[in-house]
Amino acid sequence: MTKIKFIAFILFAAVISSCSSDNSDESQSENFFNFTYDGKVQNVKTWEAQKQGDFIEVMGTSEQGIAIDFKFNSFGNLYQALTNPTSVNSQIPWLQASENFTSNTFTFTLENLNNTDKTVRVKFSGKVYEDGYDYESKFVNVSGSFKIPYKEITPQVEGLGTFAKIDGKDWHGLSFDGTIENQTTKIIYAENDGEYTIGIAFPDYNAKAGTYNFTSNDSAYKISFQKYDATTHESITYDVSGTVTFTTLNAVLATGTFSLTATHPTTKAKIIISNGTFKESAAF
Repeated sequence: MTKIKFIAFILFAAVISSCSSDNSDESQSENFFNFTYDGKVQNVKTWEAQKQGDFIEVMGTSEQGIAIDFKFNSFGNLYQALTNPTSVNSQIPWLQASENFTSNTFTFTLENLNNTDKTVRVKFSGKVYEDGYDYESKFVNVSGSFKIPYKEITPQVEGLGTFAKIDGKDWHGLSFDGTIENQTTKIIYAENDGEYTIGIAFPDYNAKAGTYNFTSNDSAYKISFQKYDATTHESITYDVSGTVTFTTLNAVLATGTFSLTATHPTTKAKIIISNGTFKESAAF
């Protein structure tokens, strides 16, 4: 399963907070954006940030013509990191952090999210690749840190995301990817920067809200579970059994709760997923 991140509900535009390190205001003087690209220090003079619910986007632009963009959540999970040239005639390539198990090759630490002062502080380091789905593609090392103000935007839909405890540990994800299998079953994939993917499956037509018990043999009204293997660079689909309740199910939105046991198909090792909730866009 290929992860395609289409983050259409939050885009940088004229409404975004934009700041400069030359600002003489005392509250702005503590802001900074440090950025090193391929061993070369970038002089970042402009940055932008906005927060929409739990979703945050930050972009810094250097005087050397390189922009770096982060999309992450308020729990510290990195959804996407990109670098790109600011000029169409530049020889600087478009690069991205790995789209599979991002945290395996990119360290992203949300050090502070101040909802009173509306500032966000982060430290980062890792690889950005020519092909985010290929660990063997050419890459550049980036690193840095920033503390900048953000602009708060009211979400079009409040509370989007999928949450659960995986073997007792909190897991927070969001759907950027979906598919329709065999022209009958719609699957919403919720992910973060870790190794797990949770799939929410239901009929593409005539889907009905309700509570359903499921196993791997069911094609719809179930929760699927995958774990990315960093050694083989493949996702392992686990056998599943559990219960899902769809409270809202239509062409626009899917909401509900779930719990399940995921079993490795070969080793039979089990992973317990409990206290699951989801509220995801079903429009794709």
